[in-house]
Amino acid sequence: MRLITHPINGQQVRIHVVETEADLPAFENFVQEHQELLGWDTETTGLDWWNAGRGFRCRLAQFGTATDSYVLPVERGPAFETAARWALQTARRLVAHNGTFDMHVAEYCLGIPLEELAPKSWDTKLYAHLVDPRAVKESGPGLKLEELTKYYICETVAAEVKGSMAEIAKELKVKKDHVWSAVPIDHHGYNLYAGMDPILTVRLFQILRRKVPNRSRRRGLVPWEHRLAHITAKIERAGYLLDKEYAQAKSDELHEQQLKWEAAARREGVDNINANAQIISALQERGIKLTKKTKKGNISVDDEVLTSIGIPLTEAIIQAKKAGKWKATWFDRALEGQDQDGRVHASINSCQARTARMTISGAIPAQTLPAGDSYVRHCFLAEPGHVTVSSDYGNMELRVLAAFSGDPTMLNAFHQGLDLHQITADAAGVDRKAGKGTNFTVCFGGGWKAIVEQYGVPEAEAKKAVKAFWETYPGVKRFAERLQREARRTGRIYTGTGRKIPVDRNRIYAALNYFIQSTSRDITARALIELDRARYTKYVRVPIHDELVFSFPADQAAELAEKTARIMETTINDLLIPVDSEIGGRSWGSVLDLEASKH
Repeated sequence: MRLITHPINGQQVRIHVVETEADLPAFENFVQEHQELLGWDTETTGLDWWNAGRGFRCRLAQFGTATDSYVLPVERGPAFETAARWALQTARRLVAHNGTFDMHVAEYCLGIPLEELAPKSWDTKLYAHLVDPRAVKESGPGLKLEELTKYYICETVAAEVKGSMAEIAKELKVKKDHVWSAVPIDHHGYNLYAGMDPILTVRLFQILRRKVPNRSRRRGLVPWEHRLAHITAKIERAGYLLDKEYAQAKSDELHEQQLKWEAAARREGVDNINANAQIISALQERGIKLTKKTKKGNISVDDEVLTSIGIPLTEAIIQAKKAGKWKATWFDRALEGQDQDGRVHASINSCQARTARMTISGAIPAQTLPAGDSYVRHCFLAEPGHVTVSSDYGNMELRVLAAFSGDPTMLNAFHQGLDLHQITADAAGVDRKAGKGTNFTVCFGGGWKAIVEQYGVPEAEAKKAVKAFWETYPGVKRFAERLQREARRTGRIYTGTGRKIPVDRNRIYAALNYFIQSTSRDITARALIELDRARYTKYVRVPIHDELVFSFPADQAAELAEKTARIMETTINDLLIPVDSEIGGRSWGSVLDLEASKH
């Protein structure tokens, strides 16, 4: 057994590095003694947990308290795997940071299903979000363990220990992404980094659980968010079948387009479309003045600049870059990210952003796909014999606004099935497009300038429409003013579900948007929890804001779509938040094609 000690705020903590099987009895005694609450973590070769058996493996498993931890060299053989498995199953309560990932690792590498670990697991990332969801760039604590360690525990440990893997990568002369598989398992810095994780996690848990607002606690948000994280982990695990032939064909097409446009750029004097100096020189030779600067003060030739110039050279650069980006971001990422069964797995952050809005990344970048376009979505297939069903909420944000503001005109419009956008338009004497743009822009915290930019409405009409909105819906105005007063007085608001959202002093106007966006997120979260209770999670492929995408057996699709839509629907203050379902073919993209054909 090797012992590593390190100070945290003047207190020495102990990291016990298990080296041989003879060290395991001491580890087992430690687990038995602290089984009421154990911090834990894993170190792996990467993030592609679904590729166990194809290169991905668990290297270390760490368990600890606020003062001591044990590091098990899992990759050294069955005895250490067995010890890690036994510890996870013996502990009565576990706490981890971003524990969903580690539970995937435990399932794929140690054979312990999510369903066994999730009910007894706490996650400090979720606690941190309930306490203060702001990112570091928003002057908040952040959500990463290193960031939270710096904010709540010890700046020195955050810098020297949690930030050490970058230095280890330099020492080993490998890229940071590769250090996790390249670092020797007995490396001192690696074991210090690994062993510190459960210690810091337990300390963070002890700090954060006392800081969760009473209102959030009373409304049950702590167990609620943990259950949601478990559900999204099951969706991640299920994955989405990839149409490999389609994805490869589109990748090849985009590659050809990229080559074609790069050749066009070369004919116009730019050999490398990513070399800004070449682009700037070629444009200046043509007498074009470039005035926009980057944050560092250099001449900018970003998409906005190139688009505004509109000559064959800039068109070639724009098209070549777009083809290369689409190829890499959408099709190549999916092809490279598939598992041995031809499935891709989204990374779902179930509680992210200031408002807790879920984010999706990885091989299914659902939130960055072209809106209303089936081009990329055709990559993703329902199961054999299944069809894709898309179920989404109708006017969720505006209905949330009506329900909580109690505005009679807005409520009446929804109860009577009237056209709210036309009501706004008529009140302002503008067309429906301007009315619709005004409704959504105000809902999302914008003003007349946003309506001009996003909807192409003339400035005079946009100003008139915003003025008419507040006059037509005085209940909304009173509700927005109440939220702003609360934010100005306390620096935060609480949503209808009891979630605390900080509001910056210079953005008090955002309080209404935060309330609507966060409440809407919680409606989708509630739907996932209720669907899981009814055992429909196995059909869910991806959640995207106010939409859930399902894979249903073709012969039951209509029945299941109806049942799940009714489960998803909810009523707030007597106002229904309805759900509409669209049944497509096998690909996700077929749903959008069907919708387009109706118009």
